[in-house]
Amino acid sequence: MSYTFNYDVSVILVNYNGRKYIDALFESLIRLKHDDFTYEIVFVDNDSTDGSVDYLKDKYADKCNLNIVETGANKGFAGGNNAGVKASNGKYIVLLNNDTAVDEKWLTNLYHFMLENPECGMANSKLLFFYDFITIGFNTTDKIIIEKEILINSKKYTIDSKFCKNLLYEPEQLVCFGHTQICIPLLEGVGVESDYDIEITVKSTVDGSEIKCADTVVEANLGKSKLFLTRNFVKENKYSLIQNAGSGINEEYDGFDRGFCEKDCEEYNKSCELTNGCGASIMMLREDFDKAGCFDERFFMYYEDTDLSLRIKKLGKRIMFCPDSVVRHIHTGSSKEWSPFFTYHVYRNKLLMIGKNISKKEYWKYFLKQYYLGIRHRDPMKRKGTVDSYKILFKNRDVHYEAE
Repeated sequence: MSYTFNYDVSVILVNYNGRKYIDALFESLIRLKHDDFTYEIVFVDNDSTDGSVDYLKDKYADKCNLNIVETGANKGFAGGNNAGVKASNGKYIVLLNNDTAVDEKWLTNLYHFMLENPECGMANSKLLFFYDFITIGFNTTDKIIIEKEILINSKKYTIDSKFCKNLLYEPEQLVCFGHTQICIPLLEGVGVESDYDIEITVKSTVDGSEIKCADTVVEANLGKSKLFLTRNFVKENKYSLIQNAGSGINEEYDGFDRGFCEKDCEEYNKSCELTNGCGASIMMLREDFDKAGCFDERFFMYYEDTDLSLRIKKLGKRIMFCPDSVVRHIHTGSSKEWSPFFTYHVYRNKLLMIGKNISKKEYWKYFLKQYYLGIRHRDPMKRKGTVDSYKILFKNRDVHYEAE
């Protein structure tokens, strides 16, 4: 296949009812620094009903080199990106999630990394969680029970279990101890200098217990306890958390994010080779994408980037981490983590990935294991995802998510 390119880079964004993310993303895109290459932004809309396309046209059409593709149906991450790449005109393509905001040198550093590493078939950016964080802890001789919902500068926030260590995360409350750590997001935004008032409701405590943030300490009395943190204090104590510094597959073929919820540190400032890339921000040659066979649209979303990565490696290319290309990412912005939709696709697509890329023997081993767990856990989506993987791989049937 011969190629004629009008741009050096095409940035592909897939959107489905993501109007709420457009401002953060496009305000960051229009600040991009790029001196020695050209690029376009291909915005693929998967038949949104929230006015995403009209809003984008009205506010940003004249601010960036924008190519809007409307698919007319929800084709998922896989089909949406395939449509975007097909409509693109760049030698290199970048796949970028719509629930992100990028550093001003994100694209420049990614592009130059590819030029400097010709053996690289896919370059993975450093993905940080959208907000910076501070750590809340406790001084207590027993335990402190607090409500999950707190106020951060009068904004309601429900403490997320993935940002907690050493506590009991119960349905209606958190049971905290002397070694508990809770990472609190700085909701005013990255780069915004602000004082912070944090209000925590204490439901049970013992005499002498305290809530602390570094050397700022308040008594943990029943009712409302408030921590006041000055902007200078926040500036000195805040940190970023890694969402993804490249992806991998463990011995059970479960996908994982390298560095997930760890503090951004020197380890994640070094380039390295990866097992597979994360589709939230990856760059590759358009030619390699086509040679590898594009995304398998049967995946719809989840594990499709793993499947593509394994096929890129079969071309003799390497998957690499580019630490200087930084993206802020709202994790699971398109689907709630462990919702029925999420569960179905993760369990179905894990088996699709194994059956396509590992072996049929391994496929059947994990098919039986997953189906048994679906029965044991009374999880209909786990069972349905398992069975549908068989229908797709062996019966060539076009099956999709359906709520039960």
